[in-house]
Amino acid sequence: MTRRLLVIANPIAGGGRARHLAPKLCSALQASGCVAELYLTQASGDAEVRARSACNEAFDAIIAVGGDGTVNEVLNGMPDPSQPLGVLPVGTANVLALELRLPKSLAAAAQVIAKGRTQRHAIGIANGRRFLLFCGAGVDGAVVQRMHELHSRTLGKLKWLSPILHTVRHWPRFTLRATLADGEVLDGLSSVLVTRVRNYGGVVQLPRGIDPQQDTLFVLGFRQRGRLAWLTQGSLGLIRCMHPSRNLLLRKTHALHIDSTAPYQIDGDFGGVGTLTIQQNAIAANLIVP
Repeated sequence: MTRRLLVIANPIAGGGRARHLAPKLCSALQASGCVAELYLTQASGDAEVRARSACNEAFDAIIAVGGDGTVNEVLNGMPDPSQPLGVLPVGTANVLALELRLPKSLAAAAQVIAKGRTQRHAIGIANGRRFLLFCGAGVDGAVVQRMHELHSRTLGKLKWLSPILHTVRHWPRFTLRATLADGEVLDGLSSVLVTRVRNYGGVVQLPRGIDPQQDTLFVLGFRQRGRLAWLTQGSLGLIRCMHPSRNLLLRKTHALHIDSTAPYQIDGDFGGVGTLTIQQNAIAANLIVP
């Protein structure tokens, strides 16, 4: 049977490259025997609205063209999050694409999407919003909040330089408490990262104990408070040597509550400030992979 695909593209992703790549992807998919309908978003939130309205249109899969933020919007719009979801990565970090080893070239991506092979991937929910990658409260939330406030037009990973430097210059000191589903309490934390992947921001490798194939949420509780301690931990991640210690706690759970007055981010986008209730979604995503 002919597969019907809805391609939702963020035209400004990749410095505008997505606007030109999306129609070419549709053509390549049609050449492979699929029927591909293209929708170009016009504003933030459009991808979520279009994905939600597609529930009655009998699409076999939804394809996101853009960065991790576009993928997150599509995921949150899907009435059935288990519907096959494909990605043509055209973002800044492309964390999900790196984790799943998705091809960046249009031709290779079209082949993968046309074949339609899927892999289960657990979904997290933070204050009602789904995520495939991570939710972080504390220092990384402060960096993302600063990015949100700047509305930077700088392209690529360089756009993060100013928010990072601002956060380092005006170093925040948060105190967070995480209560896990089994009742364990992690106190005195400066940051908490709940993750489904090992790759953070496309450059930092989180501890090896984090296995995306496992059907669980991984919790990293950071106790480092000073700038130097954070820079040291980040350097360890850059050289793939980050590991659990008395200042870096690693736990597995299916739910937790974070008491906090700190900013938080969800899949790299600013989510808000304050407490967080996070749990694993009962239904997993089915991501189209090589």
